[in-house]
Amino acid sequence: MKLGVGGIILKDNETLLVLRQNCSTFNDMWANPGGSPEGDESPEQTAIRELEEELGVKTRVLKRLDDYLHIVDNKLRGVFTGYLVEILEEEPRNNHPEKIKEIRYFPLSNLPKNLAPFTRKYLEVLVEEQRLQRESLSTED
Repeated sequence: MKLGVGGIILKDNETLLVLRQNCSTFNDMWANPGGSPEGDESPEQTAIRELEEELGVKTRVLKRLDDYLHIVDNKLRGVFTGYLVEILEEEPRNNHPEKIKEIRYFPLSNLPKNLAPFTRKYLEVLVEEQRLQRESLSTED
């Protein structure tokens, strides 16, 4: 079973995604940046490290998102933990061209079709939270 941790980066109603290549899972799919824990690091530490390794950015975690269970043929194949993160320093760049074919910001309203299922779930939840916040603010006026 695979354990994965990643960061969701939102900026001006867009999200930063990476196009994976040469991967055992989710090959040729757009996903949020991330990877697997090393040693005894926490999931939060993993997310921060992976974003720095893959994109060369310093980040901070804003909040933890729900875990995503990846089930294939009624078998648990992976557990993915997501974090909403904020970039503190640097512009994202592709530090792993052997694993990442491309990095790009996508509008939340126009996400690619070949989106990893865990990334799709995290973004659906965040978009719904934003919608509810807007509705809440508009009813307070």
